[in-house]
Amino acid sequence: MSFIALLFFVAGALLLVFGFKKNNRVLLTFAACFWLASGTCGDFGRGFVEGWRSADQSAPHAAVR
Repeated sequence: MSFIALLFFVAGALLLVFGFKKNNRVLLTFAACFWLASGTCGDFGRGFVEGWRSADQSAPHAAVR
């Protein structure tokens, strides 16, 4: 997960530089979204994997008809 977070962080930094240089609000907005994603993707990934594993453990106990 750290590779994806690093990728989002670098992409956000590049968009931030280009957004300021071109005075483009759309690029600045995307930069903020990428930086937000870079800070939260690790926690999201861990939670997703834990939820997936807990669903796999409870599957044999479920009654399927």
